[in-house]
Amino acid sequence: MAGAALDIRLEAAGQELTADQREKVVDNFKLLDRDKDGKLTSQEVGILFRAFGQNPTDEELAEMLRVVPPVGLDVEGFINFFVANYKNPTSEETLLKAFQVFDLEDTGIMNAEKFKEMLTSLGEPMPGGEVDAILKEAEVDDKGLFDYKSLARRLCEGPKRIPEMQ
Repeated sequence: MAGAALDIRLEAAGQELTADQREKVVDNFKLLDRDKDGKLTSQEVGILFRAFGQNPTDEELAEMLRVVPPVGLDVEGFINFFVANYKNPTSEETLLKAFQVFDLEDTGIMNAEKFKEMLTSLGEPMPGGEVDAILKEAEVDDKGLFDYKSLARRLCEGPKRIPEMQ
């Protein structure tokens, strides 16, 4: 179901959907509503949220989905959930520019340990767990190196699974 054709772009969180966007939500909502009760489970809400181009981490999505009631969300509830949690996606180009700042030799390759050290200590430090989650998406070789262009592409595609709900 994922792909650019399903992406829904807003100027900012909270913005109302256009008529075409609402129609896209309704059509895809019906496809996911397997039991035809007019509601999506929290897992289905997460699937549809990502299908429309949102790429939260598994942890972020699990936190967002905590507000979904046990009975699930109807179409209007999903639309409210989507617009409230919407974030403009980071482009692959923006990520590449950020990586290139640290690639002084312009090789397209980065050392995983140095990458982690930079992200956990420079500027506004990221928690180590978040850096580890990013590095899980990288294909780190036996020398501890990874191709950051490939990582940027994977990060923009977003996680491929829905976290288990507790």
